[in-house]
Amino acid sequence: MTTLTASPVAVRENRVLADRLGGTLVREIALIAAGTLAMIVLARISVPLPFTPVPVSLGTLGALSVGTTLGARRGLVSVGAYALLGIAGAPVFTGTNVGWAFASFGYILGYFLTAAIAGLAAQRGADRRVLTMAPAALVSLFSVYILGLAWMIPFTHMTFAQGLAKGFVPFIIGDLVKAAVATGLFPVLRSIFR
Repeated sequence: MTTLTASPVAVRENRVLADRLGGTLVREIALIAAGTLAMIVLARISVPLPFTPVPVSLGTLGALSVGTTLGARRGLVSVGAYALLGIAGAPVFTGTNVGWAFASFGYILGYFLTAAIAGLAAQRGADRRVLTMAPAALVSLFSVYILGLAWMIPFTHMTFAQGLAKGFVPFIIGDLVKAAVATGLFPVLRSIFR
């Protein structure tokens, strides 16, 4: 019976950016802490909109970046730590939101999907080329709306159409810009840090 294993070169080529630093437990914890800190900083950069309970924020770009840089597992743990800090009352969410009982909390839950999709795509090499990073960025960014809208619509007693008008449509252009930034940035980073 023959066992097939990947060559060390193939394994190395399929790693995410953070794997260049990972390896020990201390480094793993430091990477996850750095991912959590990145989530906090980017999510706090926000602009409230008067017509919707959902602010424009860089939180989705944070989740995409954390997932792409750290991979799915570390990215999910980073997003989980971020979410738990906010649920526990730390001022890490946008605006004055803490806990979980607010209209945009579903988008924070959606960060898990964003990080997981981006991380899995990066683990498969999608972040190496513009042609593969673009769809990975779009799918991961727009996945946030699955849980975001599923939470916001019943929480605010909106109709589905109202939910789309207030929780999706105003953010399309911003998410396309975030996807463009990620699409341009990550293949460059991968070419620099081979």
